[in-house]
Amino acid sequence: MRPIWLVALLAITALPDQERDRAALLAADRDVARSANSLSAFAEDAAYLYPGAPLVRGKNAIRALLDSAGAGDLTWTAEFADVSDDGTVGYTYGWTRSADQQGKYLACWHRRDGGAWMVTAYTRTRLAPAVTQPPAPVAAPHSLVRGRGRADSHELLRADSAFSAMSVTRGAKTAFLAFAADEAITLGAPTAPFNRGREAIGATFAEFPADAVLEWAPAVANVAGSGDLGCTVGEASISPQHSYSKYVTVWKRQADGSWKFVADGGNARPAPVPTAARTPH
Repeated sequence: MRPIWLVALLAITALPDQERDRAALLAADRDVARSANSLSAFAEDAAYLYPGAPLVRGKNAIRALLDSAGAGDLTWTAEFADVSDDGTVGYTYGWTRSADQQGKYLACWHRRDGGAWMVTAYTRTRLAPAVTQPPAPVAAPHSLVRGRGRADSHELLRADSAFSAMSVTRGAKTAFLAFAADEAITLGAPTAPFNRGREAIGATFAEFPADAVLEWAPAVANVAGSGDLGCTVGEASISPQHSYSKYVTVWKRQADGSWKFVADGGNARPAPVPTAARTPH
């Protein structure tokens, strides 16, 4: 009898290129999801967005954060995955679980020269009492036309900054509706369904304070060699509410060459330390 892993490998290699890349990404996601506190599949410079903690980068910093937070035995289950045309960048999102607690996650992935998929950015919601079982993975919308372009991380940083600038000048809801792709999702509350599509995403701003200003700044960007998919990571704030957060945004280039987001999620971070209170080096 053939080993299960060999049967799975043969099934993956029989798929068309993009479906094969997506199946391999889902397999990598399932492998690391057995214990999300294992960092073996995280890139050396990966970003980890733990609820309530500062944004951290690098395996050593992530390990120290998880150890200090007492993160427990967290696992996750993918609901969706998609990959770039050249199979170098991908993303997954789905549901987290720890005992009787539940939440959601969004992960960005990268691989070089057909090697192993590695997590480059990971964010999750806080956990809440579980109310549902995670659904089975859904198919990627490959029928939607995507564009190709330069693999320029600065171009993606500019797109994210323009997104923030519109949020400041015209309001957060207007900006999210303008920059959301047709298939876009945001994570939303830990146990509620994902916010799918512009209408659902717009509805999340129904109780957003009229005087609130949401703005953010990307710190890092990663773009596929085919220039059609990428991720940004950064920090955000809402004034005058003194609310601080961090985020991961996944971007897909559209047929007209513009960038729009297809997935977005984040969580709270501590208030920044005032400059005058910082210890001089």
